[in-house]
Amino acid sequence: MTKEELLNALGIKHPTASLLNHPKVLELLNYCNTNDATIYEGDLEIKEDAFKILIENIHSFETLLTILHNTGVILSLEYYPKEIATFYNLYNPKKLQYSEDVNILINEEYLKYASKEWTEDVFINEERLLCIDNQSFTFKEPKSLDDAPIYLLNLAALKEAQERGLLKEAIAKFME
Repeated sequence: MTKEELLNALGIKHPTASLLNHPKVLELLNYCNTNDATIYEGDLEIKEDAFKILIENIHSFETLLTILHNTGVILSLEYYPKEIATFYNLYNPKKLQYSEDVNILINEEYLKYASKEWTEDVFINEERLLCIDNQSFTFKEPKSLDDAPIYLLNLAALKEAQERGLLKEAIAKFME
């Protein structure tokens, strides 16, 4: 496979010389050819600038290829390339999927109080909803009317707690 074929398969049409000669693109090409990586040509187009930010900030080509097969990530890439790279440098793409809602999970303050392992194994699987009432936190059982996954509702609660300066306390409530 050539650089042009690789980038075209990834959805980057008409790449510039700058991208074609980017050291990490050359590394990615070598990785794909050496590891016989399968690149599925998709219908979505990736903007070169966004891809360049992503490739410059992602740490693993295996992770990069995994997330580039995810339509949701591709659709967000134009708007959040650095956040996506940061998110997937930390979290396993097979356990968590990036969306704008999960940006709190890469927030510096959040990462002071919660580990990657706890987030992937405990927080995301929590079955109770965190509720904030003034300065206190309680859990309630989800209603059958709640269509959103519980972890997304809990992410919103964490964001609210952070806005109130109570993120540490909210995370601690999950650990009780």
